[in-house]
Amino acid sequence: MASLIRRFSNADRVKSGRVTNQSGSEVVGPPEMSIHNGDDAGVQASSESFWEVGKFVRTVKRIDNGYSLCSSLKQLINSRAEIERAYAKQLTQWSKKWNEFLDKGPEYGTTQGAWRGVLEEAEKVADLHTDVGDKLVNNVTASIKQWQKENYHKSMMHFKETKEMDDQFRKVQKPWEKKLNKVLTAKKDYHNACRNEKSTANQENNARADTAMSSDQLKKLQDKLKKCQAEVEATQEKYQASLNDLNGYNAKYIEDMTQVFQNCQDFEKRRIDFFKKIMFDIHQCLDLSVNTRFSQLYTDLHTTISSTDADKDLHWWSNTHGADMPMNWPVLEEYSPELKPIHGKEKKMGNNDGQITITSIKQNTDNFLPSSSQRSNRDSQISQNSQSGTTNTAFNSTPPANPSPPIQLHQPPVNASEPAVGNPFGDEDDHDDRVSTEGSGVGDTPVTSIPSRVVYTYKAEEEDEISAEAGEVLTRLSEQDDMGWVKARAKDGREGLIPYGYIEDIE
Repeated sequence: MASLIRRFSNADRVKSGRVTNQSGSEVVGPPEMSIHNGDDAGVQASSESFWEVGKFVRTVKRIDNGYSLCSSLKQLINSRAEIERAYAKQLTQWSKKWNEFLDKGPEYGTTQGAWRGVLEEAEKVADLHTDVGDKLVNNVTASIKQWQKENYHKSMMHFKETKEMDDQFRKVQKPWEKKLNKVLTAKKDYHNACRNEKSTANQENNARADTAMSSDQLKKLQDKLKKCQAEVEATQEKYQASLNDLNGYNAKYIEDMTQVFQNCQDFEKRRIDFFKKIMFDIHQCLDLSVNTRFSQLYTDLHTTISSTDADKDLHWWSNTHGADMPMNWPVLEEYSPELKPIHGKEKKMGNNDGQITITSIKQNTDNFLPSSSQRSNRDSQISQNSQSGTTNTAFNSTPPANPSPPIQLHQPPVNASEPAVGNPFGDEDDHDDRVSTEGSGVGDTPVTSIPSRVVYTYKAEEEDEISAEAGEVLTRLSEQDDMGWVKARAKDGREGLIPYGYIEDIE
């Protein structure tokens, strides 16, 4: 290690301790120190040299920087993982959006399959990038955290490794620093003595040229000059001795400092090698080209796109929407009118598609008179059911399916001499007269408490209707309206509408 330092080894320099510079003045100073290796042989020493007192702190601080770099590398990897996950999320959303478009859009057949192949590729790539993000966080970041924990041990204010290296450097440098301080002190004393000698010599020369100067004064100046010269010699010897002492210790100083520095280098080498390994781990996570799923993904996409067949798509369209569709061609159909029943409370008259709709049917009490035998049989049957406590099934054995009142057609007149009515629903003029005179609302012609018996069981379908069982006695409160409804009240106080054809007045 002694070859790393240049010192004043010339015998003449050691004896005199003086060096003549280009200006001719003599200077004495500490040996020049130059540390270099084979690659930087021409680098000159500076005040920022590692060998200067306290300059080792940059090497010690590098240990703290290593811990910070581990934390920064974790942040870098976590940020990349977030980017991977965000990219995967965007791909998934993009695929979902366009899949919904295909579900409702006009594309069809194998061409739609090609569209979906591209979207499926996006979903699979999203899965791969999600895996990349997970591996970066779960594997790489976790590895850095573990290494950081094993190599950096936090103390109260410093890392244990930083404190140890700092103490070792200071311990090695302390003896050399003391010797250096002696050299600097001796240098200062020597330079002050030289300055005094120079000033006194100038005064002595001026006194010789001054004729007014007395011999006694001149002699005092000469004595002073000799004294200054002696002081210069003494301080120079002391300065040189301190330099020799310092130079004699340099070899040990360099060796000890180098040993501690090498320990720091070894620690840093472990960090750099570990970071190199981490970079390869990152590369392995990011390199999708070596992933078999990635390569197979685009093989499948190419196969899907290649399956697009225009002939198949056009043939499907022709069968489904085009010229190859079956057709029910028009044929002659015989007219077959049908009666379309209506709900009792339906007022609107829409398009009936050629069917006959009964708008209003009224009982004609003048032309429809049940025989006395029919009435007596029905009354006796109701009485028997009431006594037995059972529901009269004779009245609801054939109830109408629709809540509209049962249709009762006009019967021929009793008097055979009168002409028969040709239209069973009544004349049109007669119907118009009824509509105009009776009104359209329930209760336009109110009646007062007419007892009526329920002929057919009726179940209410609307809130304003009333349910009643066959054989039950109600109180009719109004005449029937144009639609054949009347208002009635039950014995329990319930009131509502019921088809007039489901009840009959009790005489």
